[in-house]
Amino acid sequence: MNDSALSRSIDRHCANRLSIVGIGPGDASLRTLAAVDAIKGADYVVGYRPYLKLIEDLLPGKEVYSSGMGKETDRVRAALDLLSRGPVALVSSGDANVYGMAGLGLEMAEHPAEVEVIPGVTSFTAAACRAGLLFRECVAVISLSDLLTPWQDIEGRLRQAADFGMPVALYNPRSRKRDWQLLRALNIYEKRDVLVAKEVGREGERLFWTTAAALMDSVSLREEIDMTTLLILPGRGTYRGDVAREAEVNLVGTGPGGQANLTAEARTILSSSEKILGAERYLNLIGDYPGEKVAHAGPCPERSYARFQEAEQLARSGKKASILTGGDPSIFSAGWRIMDLARNRLPVHISPGVSAFSSVAARAGAPLSGDFALLSQLDNPEAPSLLAAAGFGVVIYNVKGHEVQAFLQELEPERAVALARDVARKGEEMIIMKAEELMETKPSGFRFTLLVSCPKAEIREGRIIARRGYDTKYSY
Repeated sequence: MNDSALSRSIDRHCANRLSIVGIGPGDASLRTLAAVDAIKGADYVVGYRPYLKLIEDLLPGKEVYSSGMGKETDRVRAALDLLSRGPVALVSSGDANVYGMAGLGLEMAEHPAEVEVIPGVTSFTAAACRAGLLFRECVAVISLSDLLTPWQDIEGRLRQAADFGMPVALYNPRSRKRDWQLLRALNIYEKRDVLVAKEVGREGERLFWTTAAALMDSVSLREEIDMTTLLILPGRGTYRGDVAREAEVNLVGTGPGGQANLTAEARTILSSSEKILGAERYLNLIGDYPGEKVAHAGPCPERSYARFQEAEQLARSGKKASILTGGDPSIFSAGWRIMDLARNRLPVHISPGVSAFSSVAARAGAPLSGDFALLSQLDNPEAPSLLAAAGFGVVIYNVKGHEVQAFLQELEPERAVALARDVARKGEEMIIMKAEELMETKPSGFRFTLLVSCPKAEIREGRIIARRGYDTKYSY
């Protein structure tokens, strides 16, 4: 591996593609086929050394450029320069839009429209699936690192999320030189349970439950938390159930659509399932598998019950069944109904998938380079507008056109937004513009996803690019 950053200028007319690739949390089973294909199709692979070690099996025959912590801009310069020689993959762990390289890569690219962002399974959803946590209404994702974001902004977002009772996933909770920020955050959430997830999807993975109060009281417990750890604090609408690492009944996240967005684990489970149960649209997207595909009609509770009954019958006879969810099972899926039916009856395994918000963000560019909040629907225009004002990027699922109008009136006019439907599926639609411009279009229809970018975003060549400030000097 070569640590040198290249400095030659980019060929303006280069036909080679830069792919910014989310490789998932680390385990090969949680990579998508799209991520694997992008890396295999690249002549050059650029990344942070520990992340490149996670994909060593994909690197034979590649020219690899690596660097250490704090060298993000060097890696992007190297990747862009290498485009004059051949296709390049710039890798991020988890999802490239979640505190990853998508924002910086698009910001530094001369032609953002020519850059491809490939979404991956995020670490916080992988941890949630491992622990049996399913978010039914909302979730906020916040980094406690104040190296790029002033602490007063981070604390303001922590308090805003707490005011709404939101579940919260905390990234970068503690390092050798940053230990007081965690205590400040825990003090805000002192009455909550805490899932501590270390090395998710990697060797040495460990998950355990404690409380915010216990972490505040115990130095030894806090010392178990480092930069490879994330914390999840359940809140409003969180379902918590029991899961198994392997089981005959499987909740399988299909990703946003298409075989390329399935993880290796999902493909393995589907290939060995006697029956695959789910909505017809998901069954049509996953491709051909030997098991019987079964769709159920009727209202959601009845459909879930029918799927569970069939899956349970197979499990009792020692056969495997898969129940499909769109995106990731932990994010606004009906998977919690299956978990609730299975409680105290039989074990269920949850297989993570690429979340719908990850796919929308990747299609839009890099709109979520900082903290963000996910909402299952727009039933209260005040909540998302306050979250956006606090500096969150905001993604709202299942929005109707007239609801978009009402919400945009509460948003600052210049904020970059994307309105999407059926991303990564047949008939995909996406509009990217400023909030005031989208309001003037008076969108109509239903089943949209509305994405409001993080602050300090620009629209360039039809892509949203949110700046995270990587020019700030790191100090670890």
